[in-house]
Amino acid sequence: MPAASPAILAVGAIMVDLVCHMPRLPQSGEGAVAESVRARVGGCAFNSANMLRQLGVPHTLFAPVGEGIFAGFVERELHARGLEALRVPARGDGAVLDSGGCVCLVEPDGERTMLTLPGIDRHFERSWFDELDPSCFGYGLASGYEIEGAGGDAIISFFEDHADIRLYYAPGPRILGVEPAKTARINALHPVWHLNDQEARAYTGCSSLEAAGLAIAQECGNAAVITAGAAGASVFADGSCTTVVAEPVDVVDSIGAGDAHLGALVAARAAGRTWKDALAIANCAAAAVCQVEGGVLDDKTFVSLGIRV
Repeated sequence: MPAASPAILAVGAIMVDLVCHMPRLPQSGEGAVAESVRARVGGCAFNSANMLRQLGVPHTLFAPVGEGIFAGFVERELHARGLEALRVPARGDGAVLDSGGCVCLVEPDGERTMLTLPGIDRHFERSWFDELDPSCFGYGLASGYEIEGAGGDAIISFFEDHADIRLYYAPGPRILGVEPAKTARINALHPVWHLNDQEARAYTGCSSLEAAGLAIAQECGNAAVITAGAAGASVFADGSCTTVVAEPVDVVDSIGAGDAHLGALVAARAAGRTWKDALAIANCAAAAVCQVEGGVLDDKTFVSLGIRV
Protein backbone atom coordinates (compact mmCIF):
# COMPACT_ATOMS: atom_id res chain seq x y z
CA MET A 1 0.00 0.00 0.00
CA PRO A 2 1.36 3.47 -0.80
CA ALA A 3 2.64 5.40 2.20
CA ALA A 4 0.16 8.21 1.52
CA SER A 5 -2.86 5.95 1.89
CA PRO A 6 -5.21 6.90 4.74
CA ALA A 7 -4.75 4.92 7.92
CA ILE A 8 -7.21 2.57 9.61
CA LEU A 9 -8.45 3.38 13.12
CA ALA A 10 -9.16 0.31 15.26
CA VAL A 11 -11.39 1.38 18.17
CA GLY A 12 -12.20 -1.04 20.93
CA ALA A 13 -10.60 -3.38 23.42
CA ILE A 14 -7.27 -4.88 24.29
CA MET A 15 -7.67 -7.40 27.08
CA VAL A 16 -6.52 -10.70 28.53
CA ASP A 17 -7.92 -13.92 27.07
CA LEU A 18 -7.92 -16.85 29.48
CA VAL A 19 -8.00 -19.75 27.02
CA CYS A 20 -9.47 -22.84 28.71
CA HIS A 21 -9.54 -26.09 26.75
CA MET A 22 -12.53 -28.15 27.88
CA PRO A 23 -13.69 -31.68 27.04
CA ARG A 24 -17.19 -30.16 26.85
CA LEU A 25 -19.05 -27.12 28.10
CA PRO A 26 -20.26 -27.42 31.72
CA GLN A 27 -23.95 -27.72 32.45
CA SER A 28 -25.77 -25.37 34.81
CA GLY A 29 -24.72 -26.01 38.40
CA GLU A 30 -21.90 -28.37 37.39
CA GLY A 31 -18.27 -28.13 38.46
CA ALA A 32 -15.84 -28.53 35.55
CA VAL A 33 -12.05 -28.70 35.25
CA ALA A 34 -10.16 -27.32 32.26
CA GLU A 35 -7.67 -29.59 30.54
CA SER A 36 -5.32 -26.62 30.04
CA VAL A 37 -5.34 -22.87 30.64
CA ARG A 38 -3.25 -20.18 28.96
CA ALA A 39 -3.32 -16.39 29.27
CA ARG A 40 -3.06 -14.53 25.95
CA VAL A 41 -3.37 -10.92 24.95
CA GLY A 42 -6.54 -10.36 22.93
CA GLY A 43 -9.54 -8.11 22.42
CA CYS A 44 -11.30 -7.37 19.15
CA ALA A 45 -9.47 -4.12 18.36
CA PHE A 46 -6.06 -5.54 19.27
CA ASN A 47 -6.58 -8.72 17.24
CA SER A 48 -7.60 -6.74 14.15
CA ALA A 49 -4.83 -4.18 14.65
CA ASN A 50 -2.22 -6.90 15.02
CA MET A 51 -3.20 -8.23 11.61
CA LEU A 52 -2.99 -4.70 10.17
CA ARG A 53 0.47 -4.32 11.70
CA GLN A 54 1.67 -7.58 10.23
CA LEU A 55 0.31 -6.61 6.82
CA GLY A 56 2.26 -3.36 7.02
CA VAL A 57 -0.86 -1.21 6.79
CA PRO A 58 -0.92 2.27 8.40
CA HIS A 59 -3.16 2.09 11.42
CA THR A 60 -3.77 3.23 14.99
CA LEU A 61 -4.89 0.94 17.80
CA PHE A 62 -7.22 3.05 19.92
CA ALA A 63 -7.84 0.76 22.88
CA PRO A 64 -7.45 1.93 26.47
CA VAL A 65 -5.37 0.18 29.11
CA GLY A 66 -6.58 0.47 32.70
CA GLU A 67 -4.93 -0.13 36.04
CA GLY A 68 -4.76 -3.55 37.65
CA ILE A 69 -3.64 -7.13 37.17
CA PHE A 70 -5.00 -7.52 33.63
CA ALA A 71 -3.62 -4.11 32.65
CA GLY A 72 -0.14 -5.14 33.81
CA PHE A 73 -0.28 -8.25 31.64
CA VAL A 74 -1.46 -6.21 28.65
CA GLU A 75 1.32 -3.64 29.07
CA ARG A 76 3.98 -6.35 29.11
CA GLU A 77 2.57 -7.92 25.96
CA LEU A 78 2.44 -4.56 24.19
CA HIS A 79 6.01 -3.79 25.19
CA ALA A 80 7.16 -7.14 23.82
CA ARG A 81 5.69 -6.15 20.46
CA GLY A 82 7.14 -2.66 20.49
CA LEU A 83 3.70 -1.09 20.94
CA GLU A 84 2.50 1.61 23.32
CA ALA A 85 -0.55 1.55 25.55
CA LEU A 86 -3.30 4.14 25.18
CA ARG A 87 -3.22 6.06 28.44
CA VAL A 88 -6.43 7.86 29.36
CA PRO A 89 -7.10 10.54 32.01
CA ALA A 90 -8.31 9.58 35.46
CA ARG A 91 -12.08 9.30 35.74
CA GLY A 92 -13.91 12.20 37.29
CA ASP A 93 -15.66 9.91 39.77
CA GLY A 94 -12.33 8.56 41.03
CA ALA A 95 -13.11 4.99 39.99
CA VAL A 96 -10.13 2.86 38.93
CA LEU A 97 -10.86 0.39 36.15
CA ASP A 98 -8.73 -2.54 35.13
CA SER A 99 -8.41 -3.75 31.56
CA GLY A 100 -11.00 -6.33 30.62
CA GLY A 101 -10.68 -10.07 30.34
CA CYS A 102 -12.36 -12.90 28.52
CA VAL A 103 -12.73 -16.50 29.67
CA CYS A 104 -12.66 -18.49 26.43
CA LEU A 105 -13.98 -22.04 26.78
CA VAL A 106 -12.66 -24.07 23.85
CA GLU A 107 -14.26 -27.40 22.93
CA PRO A 108 -12.38 -30.24 21.17
CA ASP A 109 -13.60 -29.10 17.72
CA GLY A 110 -12.14 -25.63 18.32
CA GLU A 111 -15.45 -23.84 18.88
CA ARG A 112 -15.20 -21.12 21.53
CA THR A 113 -17.74 -19.89 24.06
CA MET A 114 -16.83 -16.62 25.75
CA LEU A 115 -17.51 -15.00 29.10
CA THR A 116 -16.38 -11.39 28.94
CA LEU A 117 -15.11 -9.67 32.09
CA PRO A 118 -15.76 -6.01 31.24
CA GLY A 119 -13.15 -3.38 32.04
CA ILE A 120 -12.16 0.09 30.95
CA ASP A 121 -12.94 -0.80 27.33
CA ARG A 122 -16.66 -0.50 28.09
CA HIS A 123 -16.22 3.06 29.38
CA PHE A 124 -14.94 5.12 26.45
CA GLU A 125 -15.20 8.89 26.83
CA ARG A 126 -15.62 11.33 23.96
CA SER A 127 -12.68 13.45 25.16
CA TRP A 128 -10.26 10.57 24.62
CA PHE A 129 -10.63 11.04 20.88
CA ASP A 130 -9.38 14.62 21.06
CA GLU A 131 -5.78 13.45 20.71
CA LEU A 132 -6.53 11.98 17.27
CA ASP A 133 -6.19 13.78 13.94
CA PRO A 134 -9.29 12.46 12.15
CA SER A 135 -7.98 13.58 8.76
CA CYS A 136 -5.38 10.80 8.95
CA PHE A 137 -7.99 8.05 8.83
CA GLY A 138 -9.89 6.72 5.87
CA TYR A 139 -11.37 3.68 7.61
CA GLY A 140 -12.52 2.82 11.12
CA LEU A 141 -13.36 -0.37 13.00
CA ALA A 142 -15.79 -0.63 15.91
CA SER A 143 -17.07 -3.61 17.90
CA GLY A 144 -20.43 -4.35 19.47
CA TYR A 145 -18.79 -5.21 22.79
CA GLU A 146 -17.76 -1.59 23.32
CA ILE A 147 -20.80 -0.07 21.58
CA GLU A 148 -23.09 -1.96 23.97
CA GLY A 149 -21.28 -0.54 27.01
CA ALA A 150 -21.66 2.80 28.74
CA GLY A 151 -19.01 4.30 26.46
CA GLY A 152 -20.73 3.25 23.27
CA ASP A 153 -22.28 6.66 22.73
CA ALA A 154 -18.82 8.27 22.80
CA ILE A 155 -17.57 5.95 20.06
CA ILE A 156 -20.62 6.49 17.87
CA SER A 157 -20.41 10.25 18.42
CA PHE A 158 -16.82 10.33 17.14
CA PHE A 159 -17.78 8.56 13.91
CA GLU A 160 -20.86 10.78 13.55
CA ASP A 161 -18.62 13.84 13.81
CA HIS A 162 -16.28 12.38 11.19
CA ALA A 163 -18.63 10.63 8.79
CA ASP A 164 -16.01 10.67 6.03
CA ILE A 165 -14.21 7.85 7.87
CA ARG A 166 -15.63 4.69 6.34
CA LEU A 167 -16.84 2.56 9.22
CA TYR A 168 -16.72 -1.23 9.45
CA TYR A 169 -18.97 -2.41 12.27
CA ALA A 170 -18.52 -5.84 13.88
CA PRO A 171 -21.41 -6.32 16.34
CA GLY A 172 -20.10 -9.71 17.47
CA PRO A 173 -21.87 -12.07 19.88
CA ARG A 174 -23.39 -9.11 21.73
CA ILE A 175 -25.36 -8.15 18.64
CA LEU A 176 -28.73 -8.46 20.41
CA GLY A 177 -27.46 -6.60 23.48
CA VAL A 178 -26.81 -3.35 21.61
CA GLU A 179 -29.68 -0.91 22.10
CA PRO A 180 -31.76 -0.41 18.94
CA ALA A 181 -31.18 3.36 19.18
CA LYS A 182 -27.42 2.82 19.01
CA THR A 183 -27.77 0.44 16.09
CA ALA A 184 -29.92 3.01 14.27
CA ARG A 185 -27.25 5.69 14.76
CA ILE A 186 -24.58 3.36 13.43
CA ASN A 187 -26.67 2.42 10.41
CA ALA A 188 -27.22 6.11 9.67
CA LEU A 189 -23.48 6.19 8.91
CA HIS A 190 -23.96 3.42 6.31
CA PRO A 191 -21.21 1.16 7.62
CA VAL A 192 -20.10 -2.19 6.27
CA TRP A 193 -21.33 -4.84 8.71
CA HIS A 194 -18.99 -7.74 9.51
CA LEU A 195 -20.36 -10.70 11.48
CA ASN A 196 -20.66 -14.48 11.48
CA ASP A 197 -23.55 -16.61 10.29
CA GLN A 198 -24.87 -17.36 13.78
CA GLU A 199 -24.97 -13.65 14.65
CA ALA A 200 -26.61 -12.73 11.34
CA ARG A 201 -29.40 -15.28 11.78
CA ALA A 202 -29.98 -14.29 15.41
CA TYR A 203 -30.22 -10.61 14.52
CA THR A 204 -32.53 -10.95 11.52
CA GLY A 205 -34.53 -14.03 12.47
CA CYS A 206 -33.88 -15.37 8.97
CA SER A 207 -33.26 -19.08 8.55
CA SER A 208 -31.10 -18.75 5.44
CA LEU A 209 -27.75 -17.00 5.29
CA GLU A 210 -28.66 -15.30 2.02
CA ALA A 211 -31.85 -13.80 3.43
CA ALA A 212 -30.03 -12.62 6.53
CA GLY A 213 -27.20 -11.05 4.54
CA LEU A 214 -29.51 -9.22 2.15
CA ALA A 215 -31.64 -7.95 5.05
CA ILE A 216 -28.62 -6.54 6.89
CA ALA A 217 -27.22 -4.97 3.73
CA GLN A 218 -30.52 -3.24 3.10
CA GLU A 219 -30.73 -2.04 6.71
CA CYS A 220 -27.23 -0.55 6.82
CA GLY A 221 -27.32 0.82 3.26
CA ASN A 222 -23.97 -0.76 2.48
CA ALA A 223 -22.38 -4.19 2.25
CA ALA A 224 -22.75 -6.98 4.79
CA VAL A 225 -19.89 -9.46 5.13
CA ILE A 226 -20.82 -12.74 6.81
CA THR A 227 -18.29 -15.40 7.76
CA ALA A 228 -19.33 -19.03 8.03
CA GLY A 229 -16.32 -20.94 9.31
CA ALA A 230 -15.21 -23.73 7.01
CA ALA A 231 -17.79 -22.62 4.42
CA GLY A 232 -15.88 -19.39 3.86
CA ALA A 233 -17.32 -15.89 3.71
CA SER A 234 -19.88 -13.98 1.69
CA VAL A 235 -20.45 -10.34 0.91
CA PHE A 236 -23.97 -9.07 0.26
CA ALA A 237 -24.11 -5.80 -1.66
CA ASP A 238 -26.39 -4.19 -4.24
CA GLY A 239 -28.87 -7.05 -3.96
CA SER A 240 -26.35 -9.76 -4.86
CA CYS A 241 -24.03 -12.18 -3.08
CA THR A 242 -20.40 -13.14 -3.64
CA THR A 243 -19.01 -16.13 -1.75
CA VAL A 244 -15.41 -17.25 -1.40
CA VAL A 245 -14.96 -20.71 0.12
CA ALA A 246 -12.29 -21.39 2.73
CA GLU A 247 -9.48 -23.91 2.50
CA PRO A 248 -9.85 -26.74 5.06
CA VAL A 249 -7.54 -26.49 8.08
CA ASP A 250 -6.98 -28.29 11.37
CA VAL A 251 -8.62 -25.98 13.91
CA VAL A 252 -6.99 -25.44 17.30
CA ASP A 253 -9.51 -22.79 18.31
CA SER A 254 -11.54 -20.08 16.60
CA ILE A 255 -10.63 -17.28 19.03
CA GLY A 256 -9.92 -14.04 17.17
CA ALA A 257 -10.51 -15.54 13.72
CA GLY A 258 -13.27 -13.05 12.96
CA ASP A 259 -11.11 -10.16 14.15
CA ALA A 260 -8.22 -11.24 11.91
CA HIS A 261 -10.67 -11.63 9.03
CA LEU A 262 -11.94 -8.10 9.58
CA GLY A 263 -8.47 -6.58 9.78
CA ALA A 264 -7.29 -8.28 6.60
CA LEU A 265 -10.55 -7.49 4.79
CA VAL A 266 -10.38 -3.75 5.51
CA ALA A 267 -6.69 -3.66 4.60
CA ALA A 268 -7.42 -5.32 1.28
CA ARG A 269 -10.34 -3.03 0.49
CA ALA A 270 -8.26 0.02 1.43
CA ALA A 271 -5.63 -1.23 -1.03
CA GLY A 272 -8.25 -1.24 -3.80
CA ARG A 273 -8.96 -4.97 -3.92
CA THR A 274 -12.28 -6.27 -5.19
CA TRP A 275 -14.66 -7.83 -2.72
CA LYS A 276 -13.82 -11.28 -4.05
CA ASP A 277 -10.07 -10.79 -3.68
CA ALA A 278 -10.48 -9.15 -0.29
CA LEU A 279 -12.54 -12.09 0.99
CA ALA A 280 -9.91 -14.55 -0.23
CA ILE A 281 -7.15 -12.67 1.61
CA ALA A 282 -9.26 -12.37 4.76
CA ASN A 283 -10.16 -16.06 4.66
CA CYS A 284 -6.46 -16.97 4.57
CA ALA A 285 -5.74 -14.73 7.56
CA ALA A 286 -8.62 -16.16 9.58
CA ALA A 287 -7.70 -19.75 8.72
CA ALA A 288 -4.15 -19.17 9.92
CA VAL A 289 -5.36 -17.80 13.25
CA CYS A 290 -7.61 -20.86 13.70
CA GLN A 291 -4.52 -23.05 13.59
CA VAL A 292 -2.88 -21.48 16.65
CA GLU A 293 -3.98 -21.01 20.24
CA GLY A 294 -5.41 -17.57 20.92
CA GLY A 295 -6.40 -14.74 18.63
CA VAL A 296 -3.11 -13.60 17.06
CA LEU A 297 -0.27 -15.02 14.99
CA ASP A 298 3.34 -14.49 15.97
CA ASP A 299 5.34 -12.53 13.41
CA LYS A 300 7.45 -15.49 12.27
CA THR A 301 4.36 -17.57 11.49
CA PHE A 302 2.72 -14.66 9.69
CA VAL A 303 5.72 -14.06 7.46
CA SER A 304 5.80 -17.73 6.50
CA LEU A 305 2.24 -17.48 5.13
CA GLY A 306 3.10 -14.91 2.48
CA ILE A 307 -0.19 -13.02 2.88
CA ARG A 308 -0.14 -9.67 1.05
CA VAL A 309 -2.76 -7.06 0.26
